[in-house]
Amino acid sequence: MILGEMEHLYSKTLQETPDCLPCTHRTYDYSVVYPGPNLNMIVGANGTGKSSIVCAICLCLAGKTAVLGRGDKVGLYVKRGCKKGHVEIELYKRGGNVVIFREIHAENNQSLWMLNDRQCSQKAVEEEVKALRIQVSNLCQFLPQEKVGEFAKMSKIELLEATEKSVGPPEMYEYHCELKNFRNKERELEVSSKLEKASFLEKAKQRNERNKHDVNRYYEKKRHLDVIELLEKKKPWVEYETTRKELEGVKKERDEAKKQLLSLKQTQAPMVKKIQQIEEQLKPTEAQIKAKTAAIKEASLKCKQKQDQLDRKNKEVLKQMEEEDHQKRISNTRRTIEDLKAELAKVGDQPDVTPRINAVNADLRRIQEERAKIEGEKGDLRREKDNLLLEKKLNDMNNMMNAKEEKLRGRHRDTHTALQWLRQNKQLFRGNVYEPMMLVINVKDHRFAKYVENHISFHDLRAFVFQRKDDMEKFMIEVRDKMNLKVNSICAPEESCSKRPPSRNIESLRRFGFFTYLREMFDAPDEVMSYLCHQYRVHDVPVGNERTKSMIKTVIEEPYLKVLYTTEERYTVKRSFYSNKISTSNSAVHPSQYLTITVDAEEKRQLEQQMKVGNSHLRDIDERMKALQKEAVALDRRDNELLAEKKRLSELKGKKRQLEQKISTKQDRSSQLFFFFLLNQAFSKLPDTLDEVDAMLNEERSRAECFTGLSENVVDEYNRREQEIKQMEKELEEKSNALNAYRQNISEAKERWLNPLKHLVEQINEKFSAFFRSMQCAGEVDLHSENEEEYDKYGIRIRVKFHATTQLHELTPYHQSGGERSVSTMLYLMALQELNRCPFRVVDEINQGMDPVNERRVFDIVVRTACKETTSQYFFITPKLLQNLTYAEEMTILCVHNGPHMLSPNQWDERAFVRRSRLSFGV
Repeated sequence: MILGEMEHLYSKTLQETPDCLPCTHRTYDYSVVYPGPNLNMIVGANGTGKSSIVCAICLCLAGKTAVLGRGDKVGLYVKRGCKKGHVEIELYKRGGNVVIFREIHAENNQSLWMLNDRQCSQKAVEEEVKALRIQVSNLCQFLPQEKVGEFAKMSKIELLEATEKSVGPPEMYEYHCELKNFRNKERELEVSSKLEKASFLEKAKQRNERNKHDVNRYYEKKRHLDVIELLEKKKPWVEYETTRKELEGVKKERDEAKKQLLSLKQTQAPMVKKIQQIEEQLKPTEAQIKAKTAAIKEASLKCKQKQDQLDRKNKEVLKQMEEEDHQKRISNTRRTIEDLKAELAKVGDQPDVTPRINAVNADLRRIQEERAKIEGEKGDLRREKDNLLLEKKLNDMNNMMNAKEEKLRGRHRDTHTALQWLRQNKQLFRGNVYEPMMLVINVKDHRFAKYVENHISFHDLRAFVFQRKDDMEKFMIEVRDKMNLKVNSICAPEESCSKRPPSRNIESLRRFGFFTYLREMFDAPDEVMSYLCHQYRVHDVPVGNERTKSMIKTVIEEPYLKVLYTTEERYTVKRSFYSNKISTSNSAVHPSQYLTITVDAEEKRQLEQQMKVGNSHLRDIDERMKALQKEAVALDRRDNELLAEKKRLSELKGKKRQLEQKISTKQDRSSQLFFFFLLNQAFSKLPDTLDEVDAMLNEERSRAECFTGLSENVVDEYNRREQEIKQMEKELEEKSNALNAYRQNISEAKERWLNPLKHLVEQINEKFSAFFRSMQCAGEVDLHSENEEEYDKYGIRIRVKFHATTQLHELTPYHQSGGERSVSTMLYLMALQELNRCPFRVVDEINQGMDPVNERRVFDIVVRTACKETTSQYFFITPKLLQNLTYAEEMTILCVHNGPHMLSPNQWDERAFVRRSRLSFGV
């Protein structure tokens, strides 16, 4: 069946297998329909099967059964009592027509699809149909009988979408869907933005505003605690400074006392000396002695006190010396850092060793790659050496060949004797001479052997094959005449037939289960294959499977098939030259006896030749192995040298890293001495006496104790919520920007969609109103929307008036009569007809229920509109026609009849029918 576009002529065929028909009436076994390019009037009494054509169009174009409103399973559309049926439709397409084939299986409701004679999926058919703008699910394009009443039940929104798809530009419905999606997203963004602003953001700000006072009090308390911490750290420092100053005073007093003591000693020295002289001269009195003793004790006590003071001062001096030693260590650390930096600078002045290390690594990788290549080549050579040891393989082939020869000798000893003579005397012949076919044919799969062996007679399987005829005659003289042996010999065709193509490509037969031709199942020398193609046509004998067996009645109808194989049977097909009748014979395929053992004679010959040259090649391999071993030793030596150099360079690079690590450590120490400088600066802002420090400590502690009931969690929660507020504000801004962008997109999409849509509706309204005016009625079509921004609520509103005394009323399933609804539906579809967006339209029995006046008026409108050259193809199905209707030359009338005595389509003679009709009416 061909359905196409606009001003072209199309033919349409609906055909089924001889025993099945997928249609609702299911009357015919086989039918063909050839529609015209314009209006096609399909006429027939109720029950004749007119709707079968509608069903066939729908099902073959991948339509759903729900579109038809009849059976819900596709298997129900197959003729009762049949297992399967098929439909084929040809669609016009620029650049080459499209042929769609659908085979329906009633038992499992499965379908086989083919597109242009290639098996495909239903999805591929749906895409091809969509590309041609065919919409069988759109009531504005495809209106089956059971769906006529549903047209008036369509909502305004549904009617708009169906109209957009049917006659609108391809992008119109896409723009509409895009607009609806944009509007839904806009709503989501509006709701989301309002919800976040009112419910989350504002509440978060309010909570943080309430907690802000507590946070400020927390930080105020923390400032007091920080001051307390500094005061507690400075107090020991103040005590140290006080002691240090006292030490300095004591040291001065000590030094002054030393000077006074020295001065006294110097002043009293002459007197002491004189006293000592007098004491020597005079005996002291007891009173003088006591007085002297008391003076000595007093002087000793003073000396002890002075010594204790000196000890305390010494301790303080030692502490000061320790402080000075600390300062010295700081100075030494800084000098060490400078020294390390200088040493690092010297190391840094040397060239960077990293590129050299990378180069060494690259050399090492290259050596590894070369070593891998050498090992790989050595492995290849070892395998090649093993492969050259061909004796076992050749022995195995000889054993298999011997087995085949034993079978030949057991079956036909003369042929075996002639074979031995040929092997000893091959030099006598000028052309190619081949041993018996059964020895040189090599079946690719042992399962295929039975087909080859059943197809070629044993008489030829044991025959010798010659390239030249004179060689064959010489051979026969020797073995037949002289040796008295009974042998067969054949001569290959002078022109090779081995590459002769088959009559049909195997792909075109795959739907019947055929998977290959017989020639592809075995290998043979060219002359042997040429003879088999010429004599047995092995290139043109297809081999199938169980599917072929199940479809054999259909298969034998195929032209060009004369011999074929299924899994277990051989079929021979003959077609009578005179009557064209087909006769077939079949026989069982017997198991193979000779060809299951496969030995490639050419491979055997090559093995024997390889063994002759193999020994010298083995010596070459051994020499190459030695050379590769020397190369490997040299690579190992170079590898060791490079590893040693890499070690030296790595140590040099490691020294630089060690210096950098030491500098980092010393710098950390220096930084710590600087936690000290900053602390000293902070101490300078605090009191310098112990009394002042203690007073300030007490004051700060009292203030800090005033801040009760505060927790660090309050601050953490405050800071966390501040981050959330910032994040929400950012997201809100992004959504606001996205909302503005969506509104801009909506505005642009609305302009792209709405303006062409309004123009389209105006065109439809113009045609629709004109049709109604021609019937002395009124009707109009407009674009209806309650809210201009709600794009999913837009719809097409049809309003009609059939009586002069009434007003325009919206078309509904309830207000108008059935005939008025049919008229309105038909005229709306005709208004769409001239807009030419879809390739064809189908309307089934829409004139049911119309009164004769309206039916005639509608028919005239249909003829005028659908027969224009600019309109698309139209199918109008009706069970009846009024008399004296106006017809056009562009119309095609398709009459549907049925009955037990109907002629087959190829026996129908239209001229004879017209002639008999005229005679019966006396014309």
